Amino acid sequence: MKKVRMAIIGLGNRGYGNMQAVMSFDDVQITAVCDVYTDRAERAAAKAEEKYGVRPFSTTDYREVLTRGDVDCVMIATAWESHVPIAIDTMRAGKPVALEVGGAYSAEDCRNLVSTYEETKTPFLFLENCCYDRTELLVTAMARKGLIGEIVHCSGAYGHDLREEILHGKENKHYRLRNYIHRNCENYPTHELGPIA
Repeated sequence: MKKVRMAIIGLGNRGYGNMQAVMSFDDVQITAVCDVYTDRAERAAAKAEEKYGVRPFSTTDYREVLTRGDVDCVMIATAWESHVPIAIDTMRAGKPVALEVGGAYSAEDCRNLVSTYEETKTPFLFLENCCYDRTELLVTAMARKGLIGEIVHCSGAYGHDLREEILHGKENKHYRLRNYIHRNCENYPTHELGPIA
């Protein structure tokens, strides 16, 4: 069976968890890992080596991943502020992209992602996970069957108690602290817009 050779860029909690999920698929092999923190990249490389018997390429510079011939596609799960530049560089390198949520800071970022896709025709997948959980699928099925009547208005929000995560942002090397200090916004608008659409 031919395996898809995947790189993971960004190996904090989300990226490392995604990598472990991907490693459960028989037709995928992690061939490169990257994080700005060496300890995260090395931890991921060791985990992949444990699974495949071969240590994947490990780096702190995502550009090194994009030039590799043993990488067919890339999953990006970095800090939010680096999502768009890395995704654009990845599409320009001709590698299909799966981009974690928090994908863009502005309408201009969205336009840049779309125009890069149109220019390169490199496949791009936005990893919005809140469209496919049990609750979202249940309500979607109920709405399609007319079980809840005519829907005339929807609203949503991203609501989690993240005090512990934010409080320990620096020592946990978590990007949320930077974002909550410098941005006043809905950080995950697609969590509600995806299912509502």
